[in-house]
Amino acid sequence: MRSFAFVALLAACGHGQLTTADQVLDRYKQALGGVDAIAGTKYETIHAEVERSDAPGKLAVVSYSEPFKQRFEVTRPDGTKVVSGFDGAVSWTLGPDGAAIDDSTPLEAVRRDADLQYPLHQPDYFRNLELAGVVDFEGKRCYWLHGTTHWGKDNNQFYDVATGLLRGYRYQSDDKSATVTILVFDDYRRVGPRLVPTRTTIRSGKAVRTFVASSVTDDPLPDSLFELPDAVKALLPKRS
Repeated sequence: MRSFAFVALLAACGHGQLTTADQVLDRYKQALGGVDAIAGTKYETIHAEVERSDAPGKLAVVSYSEPFKQRFEVTRPDGTKVVSGFDGAVSWTLGPDGAAIDDSTPLEAVRRDADLQYPLHQPDYFRNLELAGVVDFEGKRCYWLHGTTHWGKDNNQFYDVATGLLRGYRYQSDDKSATVTILVFDDYRRVGPRLVPTRTTIRSGKAVRTFVASSVTDDPLPDSLFELPDAVKALLPKRS
């Protein structure tokens, strides 16, 4: 594969296409709406449904984000609710079985996932990130960036040659399982000055999940939304 990638990269260079990871990432920022549009994103609320191949019914999901803080509210088909979040320091979950704190995922990985302005900071999370070639990924001709995160996980990113937009990822999950997962992004739509994908397909083993957003907004959110629930706070002394 590496030999094929090298040949593909040489062919791309010969046609005046992009030749470095930085060029691919810079074009991606512009395709989204530009650096100012990304930097100006302070809040995000997404309402969506998730369909699963391994379970009946759909999940209703609401996600709230501000830089380095997140909250997810998931309602299952039976009406039960699971809430999870990250307040900048603690990753937690609260559901019918009680509260839990995530110790299995490196904090930097959680922080990256909560980076609302991630396109501006991508190389900061990697030991190395390089342009590995031009390949076919999920039906699109894509620039392939290959890297290793600071916490040692293999990460592949694919950017549509035609549009510059991120087509998807193939990566090792950040928990201890290191399961290979594929994410595919579709249906980019404009929210204010920037583009966001409104359909995400996630494949891990035989399981497939499809996340379809019905609305994405950038209205301000209260800081209290991201505070730790009391049940989670009660667990913190046990970790010292």
